[in-house]
Amino acid sequence: MKLKALIPILAAVFFVWVFYWALFVPKEDVSSRIYNSLKEQEKKADLIFKKVTVEEVVNGVKYWELEADTGMLNKNAGIAALQNVEGTFFNKGKPVLRFSSPAALWEKDKKEIYLDNPVGYDLAAAGKINQLLSSIKTGKLSFFSFPKEYKQGLGYWFKAKNLRWRLADQKLLCQGGIMLNKGDASAYAETLSGDVEFKKMTLSGSPKIVIAPAGSVPLTLEAESFSVTGAQDIFTANGNPRISWQDARVTAKAIQYYQQKKKLKLKDEVRIAYRDINAWGDTADYFTDEQNIILFGNSRAEQGTNKLTSDRVMVSLKDQKISLVGKSKLVINK
Repeated sequence: MKLKALIPILAAVFFVWVFYWALFVPKEDVSSRIYNSLKEQEKKADLIFKKVTVEEVVNGVKYWELEADTGMLNKNAGIAALQNVEGTFFNKGKPVLRFSSPAALWEKDKKEIYLDNPVGYDLAAAGKINQLLSSIKTGKLSFFSFPKEYKQGLGYWFKAKNLRWRLADQKLLCQGGIMLNKGDASAYAETLSGDVEFKKMTLSGSPKIVIAPAGSVPLTLEAESFSVTGAQDIFTANGNPRISWQDARVTAKAIQYYQQKKKLKLKDEVRIAYRDINAWGDTADYFTDEQNIILFGNSRAEQGTNKLTSDRVMVSLKDQKISLVGKSKLVINK
């Protein structure tokens, strides 16, 4: 067989191999990286410590500090492998987040720290963390819990599969499946990143937020990513946002959930499609408790043969009807 004839066959074999590797060959995750390093440093470490304290201080600013039962340091590689860790993250010199981890890896030259299966909590939850952990069953997901109102009650706490922090962006990063609970909102994603006080977070990797009002059917908000402004209790959908409630579909160019107001704000090219209802507007307010949507600006709605236009139109998803608010024009076709 000529080489030219072999090229398509070889290309097909190559792509099949790439597909197989992507799906089935195990990739190194944070935990594997940590434990492989621990095993490796048992042979290569220059120094082995008992009850060692390690911290990241740059230009007089302390970012984190931890105490480990055992520490192994490889000077040439700039790596410290640590076991049975208790530590603290700081913000502007103030301790803000406590954590514990069975194993950690510190890459000194890269100024990065990796934590395996860490438990973290707001200082306010320090005395309750064991009780809180016993209340959850997360399976393979990393679980993050936040109060409905920022910094209220016990504050935030989490049990994660892994966590990384690096000086370059001073953010925490967790990967591999996330479940986040915050009041009436539950979020799911592949990745979570945020500052050490979780004032601002990003959810990415097929994220969705399920909002479950009391006594009502939950709605689902999806987008390419979400920004969570914890300090203001706001979820912002970024990229192709869309809402589903039963078989209703609501889209807009921009959507934000104001949790304390129990309201979604929709902007630019708002569209509602629900059974025999179609409605449009420039902007809209979606009140999650009542499942009412008020459209503003060039708003119009159609239900069957009935058509109406107004500066404000309301669509009741729960009652499956449309109504007029403000100056209006109504057309009823018989």
